[in-house]
Formats: sequence, C-alpha cells, structure tokens
Amino acid sequence: MFAVIRSSALRTQVRAFSAAPARRNLISDLYVKELKGFKPTPLSAADAEGATKPWAKPASPKVPSLEGETAEALQQYETSDVETVQAASSESASEVTEDWFVFPEEETAHH
Repeated sequence: MFAVIRSSALRTQVRAFSAAPARRNLISDLYVKELKGFKPTPLSAADAEGATKPWAKPASPKVPSLEGETAEALQQYETSDVETVQAASSESASEVTEDWFVFPEEETAHH
C-alpha cells in the first residue's frame, strides 16, 4: 500500500517538458562569417573629389526694380486726380448706428 502511494508521488515530480538541443542557424553563421571577413578598400583623394562638387561662391542678388522709380512716373502720379468714394447719406447712416456697449437690463426672478 505504501509502495503504490510512493510510486505515484515519484511520477508527479518528473519534469513535464523536454529540452531540445540548441541548433545552429546556417544563415546566421554565414552572415557573421562574411561580416568578419569583409575588408573595405580605403578611398583615395581622387575618389573623394569625384563624388563631390567644387564649391563656388553664389552670385550676388540683383536689386529689385520698382514700377514707378523714374522721375516721369513720379510726376504723373503727383498730377493725377485723387479718386474718392462718396460717403453714404446721413439718413442711412443713422439707421445703421448700433449701440454696442448697451446691455439689456436683467429681469429679477419672482418666486
């Protein structure tokens, strides 16, 4: 009787998972091997010059020209008539006038 209980107790203590051996990854191994074996060729001064453009000072900007900068255009502007807009009649102006800062009186609530 005690032997049956003891054998069942041993079975519950056994590991329930398996450990697989670590596998080597062929692709990763080849990649790392090629990385370690890579030796870059040093660039020469001629290679560096071929990859860049020589620096040149930019052209200075031009002064913008105005439409009426001649004396003739200025004289024509001074002699031209001034264009004005006629003001609205006084009747319509009084109708449009609004009191902006007049607040309506609040009515008190009667209970």
